[in-house]
Amino acid sequence: MTKQKCFLKMLPAAHPAKQGYAAGCIFYTLFGGTLMKKAAIYVRVSTQEQAQEGFSIPEQTERLTKYCEAHGWTIGNIYTDPGFSGANTNRPALKCLFKDCERKRFDIVVVYKLDRLSRSQKDTLYIIEDVFLKNSISFISMNENFDTGSPFGRAMIGILSVFAQLEREQIKERMAMGREGRAKQGKWHGGGNVPIGYTSVDGNLIPDEYEAMQVRKVFSLALEGHSFMQITRMMAAAGY
Repeated sequence: MTKQKCFLKMLPAAHPAKQGYAAGCIFYTLFGGTLMKKAAIYVRVSTQEQAQEGFSIPEQTERLTKYCEAHGWTIGNIYTDPGFSGANTNRPALKCLFKDCERKRFDIVVVYKLDRLSRSQKDTLYIIEDVFLKNSISFISMNENFDTGSPFGRAMIGILSVFAQLEREQIKERMAMGREGRAKQGKWHGGGNVPIGYTSVDGNLIPDEYEAMQVRKVFSLALEGHSFMQITRMMAAAGY
């Protein structure tokens, strides 16, 4: 028998300390012999992923909230990174999550899918091993149905993170091929401004003769050996 129990046994039944202990035992029993855990939800989506795969922020949040409720976990906070790539850890909500992990403000971190946390194998292993597990925090991926609270779950992390990184690299490859293909067809793949010397018509770059003439003049002056500042002054003097 523990010292606490021996002390409580000597107290009268109506003593507040004894009543509080009894209430705690009832609470403990109702939740299957374990205290109610506090969960942190992390959701992320890049603009492209939302358009192609439908991983919207509200959809992820709703599913994860229901998942936590079904397991009897309280939700400590929801960390949201909308429009951020999973290729690195430079995300505001993720950094906030790291700080709260160090303060041990929750017991579990839950994501909809492993690649929501990261698409880099190196970053995934760092986050889980050096941030979560180091601070005694379990990590759960709802879609893959595993958690780091078990040896099998920890083993699966390494395997799945490899495929998450492979998928990211394949996406980059497809995007590069798409941009190259559009360029060969004379199409503009978008950006802040249409390149000088062209106008955009239905996604196609059409030469603007007036601007094209200026571009040719600038290149001609550069080939003659004029400096950047000299070319700027000469073009301004010519009224361009």
